Amino acid sequence: MNAALIISEARELLVQLDAHAGGYAGLALLGLGAAVLIASALALGLLRLAAGVASSVRRSLSAAAIRRITEHGARIVITRAPGGRRRQMMSFVRAAIEEHLSSFMFGGPFRVLVFPGRVENEAEAELVLKRTEADVVLWTERAAGTRGVVRILSRLSNPTEKPRPAQSCVMPKSKTSWSSPLAQAIAYAAAKQFRPALGRPQDFRAERLQPVVETLLKIISEKPAMDEVLLAELIEDAAAGSLQLALTGDSGWIERAVEIARSTLADINRSDAPDRWINAKITLGRALRVRAEKRFDPVLLREAISHLTDALDALRSEPRFKLAEAAAQAIGEAQKLLGARRKFSISGGTI
Repeated sequence: MNAALIISEARELLVQLDAHAGGYAGLALLGLGAAVLIASALALGLLRLAAGVASSVRRSLSAAAIRRITEHGARIVITRAPGGRRRQMMSFVRAAIEEHLSSFMFGGPFRVLVFPGRVENEAEAELVLKRTEADVVLWTERAAGTRGVVRILSRLSNPTEKPRPAQSCVMPKSKTSWSSPLAQAIAYAAAKQFRPALGRPQDFRAERLQPVVETLLKIISEKPAMDEVLLAELIEDAAAGSLQLALTGDSGWIERAVEIARSTLADINRSDAPDRWINAKITLGRALRVRAEKRFDPVLLREAISHLTDALDALRSEPRFKLAEAAAQAIGEAQKLLGARRKFSISGGTI
């Protein structure tokens, strides 16, 4: 055999072997890359699972710790919020509660507690209240047309109590408007969720009620950027509280109650808020009556009667009022019939 031919065939065989070896190496590298990706995905999944388990354990331990608190007083829970604006909102809310809540608790003890779980809606907030047995929970939500909403929900103190809807406070878009008066208003809303009697000033002695009313009036006077519904609630409660203080006979509060009631009524659009308009009419009428009683003034007394009549006419036009009148009439007729039957029975059925 020709030596040159043998050498040529050998070279060709080596080239083929190199080509096959290169292909196998490429496949090996591809397999190695796939294995690395699969291992990374598994590791990431395990890490997420471990983080989820750890977070669940942390929430359970926190809930148990809050339940075990035996000290007397309200338990106010601040939930964890996701990063960004909602976390900044919760930081503001926590500072507001810690600094201002005591102004509306009438000296009652309370504790502000942080719960590590996130809350996205009212159903989840109810679950937090159930798990922790806390009295009030605060959280943040996204809402269409807003840059975030603070919400407040309280736990019912007894099974027969009527459920209270969560209080909402739309936060101002600009953080420069997150002011001290706004913080006080949020603290008041939280206190009222815990103690609804804040909306019934007649339940409190004058010396306890006056500081709260003064604080509300100060918040309103500073005209902070605030949720309109919350501001309206503060104005109504301040007017009702002022009237209650006037009813104690304090001449200074008698004048202020009339002034505050007039201002409150002037700012209400009847078609937009008919219930608020009726309440404001009644409050102003009562305040004018107290003032006229202190120093008789027939003009003020006639004005008081006019406001109260307007409120009564508005109430009579409502279906609920008509239904109540029908029920009262039916009760009266039933009682009259029962009385007649008893009289007939006692007389032995004779006339």
